[in-house]
Amino acid sequence: MFLNSSALYAESSKECMSYWNLPIKKIEVLEEVECEDIWNFGKDKSSLNRLQVVNNLNLKTKNSQWLSTGQCQKISYDKKIYNIYNTEYKEYGHNIWLIYDEKNAFAYFRKINIKDQSVVLSCNEVGQNKELKFILNSYLKNNTSVSMEKYKANDWYKE
Repeated sequence: MFLNSSALYAESSKECMSYWNLPIKKIEVLEEVECEDIWNFGKDKSSLNRLQVVNNLNLKTKNSQWLSTGQCQKISYDKKIYNIYNTEYKEYGHNIWLIYDEKNAFAYFRKINIKDQSVVLSCNEVGQNKELKFILNSYLKNNTSVSMEKYKANDWYKE
């Protein structure tokens, strides 16, 4: 029973950092595609896994501070297709990186300390696919300048 309920809460920053340090997988970056914005999560059955992850992180999808392009990066790993979604708060730079397929989802939420640009990290997953952490890490480390320790404006672009 405890194992099933443990996914109901965001994991500790220390545990999330341990995921960030997991080995990189060989992924294939495909095209950018339109995807559902965070404020629409849960409106249809296909996005319930994403809504659950966001709720488990104690974030509100209806918060008017969310900024999104409505775009996801489609990637392939082990003959399966995943979407990677990124959105941030307007005023604070806090952001979420979310990877998902039709049944599974995993997200990192970076809360930015405005004074020193350090990151308070939380994460959560829904579903049985434990590879999602590896796949998201692989994308972020190879295709962006994202760090889970320090924030930099526009770090979703590769330097």
